[in-house]
Amino acid sequence: MTRTAAEPAAPDRARLRRAAFLAQDGLVLSCILQALDELGVVGPSLRREQSVDELLPGLPAAGFGSLRVVLRTLAAQGWTAHGPGASPAGTVLRWTAEGRAVAAHHRDYQAIGRFLTMFGGTDRDTWSREWPEPARKAFAGLLDRARARWDVDGQADGPDEVVRGHLDGALVMPLLLSDAAVALPDGAAELLELTGWSGPEAGRYAASFGMSASYLPMFARLADLIRGATVVRPDGGAEWHVNRALNVNASGAAHGRYFRDTLAVVLDLFNRPDLAAQPRFIADTGCGNGRWLVELYEAVRDRTLRGAFLAEHPLTMVGIDPNQAALDEADRLLTEHGVPAVLLPGDIGAPAGIARELGRHGIDMREGLHIRSFIDHDRPYLGDRRPPEATSAETAAHLDPDGRALAEAAVREDLVAHLRRWAPYVRRHGLLVLEAHSVAPHISQRHLGDMHAVAFEAYHGLSHQYPIDHADWMAACREAGLEPILSEGRCYPTRQPFVAVSLNRLVPVETRTAEGVAEPEPVSADGWALHELVYENGDIRRPRPWCARPTGWLVGRAVRALENRLAVLRPGETIRVLDYGSGTALSVIELLKALRERGFHDRLEDAGVNLELHLADLPGDWFAQGRQLLTGHELVRFHDLRGPDGSFRPLTDVFAPDDVDLVLASMVFHLIPARALDGVVAGLATILRRQGQLLWTSPDTGPSGPSAHLFHDVNRAVRECLLHAPLDDSFPAELRRAIGNVRAVRTAQSDERARRRILSRPHTATELAAAFGRHFTGSVEVANHEIQPDEILATLLVPSNAGEYLPEIADPRLRADLIEALVARVLPRLRGGPGGTASGLSIRWTFGSYAR
Repeated sequence: MTRTAAEPAAPDRARLRRAAFLAQDGLVLSCILQALDELGVVGPSLRREQSVDELLPGLPAAGFGSLRVVLRTLAAQGWTAHGPGASPAGTVLRWTAEGRAVAAHHRDYQAIGRFLTMFGGTDRDTWSREWPEPARKAFAGLLDRARARWDVDGQADGPDEVVRGHLDGALVMPLLLSDAAVALPDGAAELLELTGWSGPEAGRYAASFGMSASYLPMFARLADLIRGATVVRPDGGAEWHVNRALNVNASGAAHGRYFRDTLAVVLDLFNRPDLAAQPRFIADTGCGNGRWLVELYEAVRDRTLRGAFLAEHPLTMVGIDPNQAALDEADRLLTEHGVPAVLLPGDIGAPAGIARELGRHGIDMREGLHIRSFIDHDRPYLGDRRPPEATSAETAAHLDPDGRALAEAAVREDLVAHLRRWAPYVRRHGLLVLEAHSVAPHISQRHLGDMHAVAFEAYHGLSHQYPIDHADWMAACREAGLEPILSEGRCYPTRQPFVAVSLNRLVPVETRTAEGVAEPEPVSADGWALHELVYENGDIRRPRPWCARPTGWLVGRAVRALENRLAVLRPGETIRVLDYGSGTALSVIELLKALRERGFHDRLEDAGVNLELHLADLPGDWFAQGRQLLTGHELVRFHDLRGPDGSFRPLTDVFAPDDVDLVLASMVFHLIPARALDGVVAGLATILRRQGQLLWTSPDTGPSGPSAHLFHDVNRAVRECLLHAPLDDSFPAELRRAIGNVRAVRTAQSDERARRRILSRPHTATELAAAFGRHFTGSVEVANHEIQPDEILATLLVPSNAGEYLPEIADPRLRADLIEALVARVLPRLRGGPGGTASGLSIRWTFGSYAR
């Protein structure tokens, strides 16, 4: 139970969220500095840069593995200049200026570390027992330091604010985690008030403290781990390294939002009308005490179509866990709630064994929905145990089962093999996965207080767990033959240049098809280049990551709109969808996949309702590629938006007023000049029926925000570099001559052409909302999505794009060479800013949802 005082008059949730992240970082950093001080590392390394070999001669391999995790944590905090090296001799402890500034507070960190490790028990009653006298005495001394505000200057933000957040938060953590019946030491209420951790709202955020504090048993032994103490990873026995009860309770408090979004996906599956096609069971691997299984069953029972027919179509909940005590508790809870269940021991790393166990209960493992939360990174490591290479750019620190350092590439390969083992069993209903991700140290240090990464990766790394970067996770899923259902995915947070948590329903790639789509064939270099920009190697089963989730946003809302419309139509009526500015037909292809997966065509037939998909765009290579893919589809119609005389063709030439139910516009409105925008919007309003919906996305609508770029910022930077960058030897002679020639022949007309497709001043979300607001009701929202360097370059190399913003160069080969050289010049600068991600750029997407 969390202890709180009176609620503040005006709780500041953003402040408390930040303080909660800093508190958990403070716990980990305090324990780290205490351990390093015990090992005699801190003082000598501050006096002189030294290698690990010099600081800790003869360090065993397992000890160096743990130390690499520690050094990565310090680098993620920005206190050291480099992360972990590949060997003790090649790893130098080099404190940054900020790390040296914090050295003045090391004694406070170290004292807090010693205090916190007094709460390192693994028993369930660790936090419900009276504090030991040494802990009360240590708290009294630290309380005096807190009253003195740790001798930190009074700046409201910056490094001093981070230090105060670390020390305040780490010190109050035991107060807020102790059971309400525990008599807290004198001064506890004063400290909570002093640090801003009083009140019920504070208690809400403090509930997540157990995520880090549950690993205090491990941090209490950190110095021994670095010395190379042999600790075997538990295999169903007592967990020496974590207080599991505290961890489970904190996970529930911290992950509520993610579980709600996961529940929405589950409810959607069980609300589909074909009950026989629904999952026969829901299996939670790593079920723990079974609480999630109870909540899911009750939600399906009470809130879905399936729930009304459980007698005819029963639903079994399957709990799988390697821990028998957890299964016993799950059995008690599920029985208490009257939930039909099968509980069995099982290892997430061995799905074939789970399939055999299910078979003994008469259950085909392929007939259910498989779910799990934050457990794939805690799988048993079965892969290659090769160590890091000195020549590789390692940003992670993982340990093999014996505690030795593992190469990042080996961890990724092990994840691919793990997912491949699961792929045969999730073909029908998919694998619904919540997963947490690592964040590169150079990104973490830009966002201290905005994320849990510093603490999360320390205690996961030391406890032999294997989270990886989100982009690498998605690439591993793809390599394993699994693709996400785009409309059901989520990334968290939505407005930062990193992903800490993702939600995906993964299905085998071969199931992600749409009937009636032709085998892709190039109709022109330009059309094929755009098609490959949105689909990996042109394979329509695999949308490229940069546009996948934004397209999923559009498709998910389009599907809901179509299902709602179908519900009110009579036999013989028609639903009309217009994809405006359809290009190579990305949106319609993905919509067709989603409709097929949901059995929508059968529902149309049963209702006697027709569906028409109308694609409209200016004639050209892009639209011709879309025609190649969909001309043979019985639902699809094509419309050129340029008339025989070359003028723009109004939509009323194609549709009667009020004739269209749904308009989609994917990546269109940022390309329309301001002078034409109102006319386009008015035309869409004319043909859209009343209460019909308009859904649109744009990756190049401003403002970009503090932590993102716009899609065409690289194009703009490339042209700026072309026209104004100094010509030096970093450009080959041929390219220097080409640049010089461009500058010589540049005209106002060529500048105007360069601004024609890629607006020099992009529309803002406010401007677009005003244009739509004159004809529609609705709103815009924004989210950041990552784009990788190869995707950026592919965007710039689409021939018609390149010809627009580099019109002075006619030779396609020379133009492509020049673009590659210019991108190599401008991209590192953009990535070095706040919108840079671990491997690419964060792009701010704007989404519009409107009704007439």
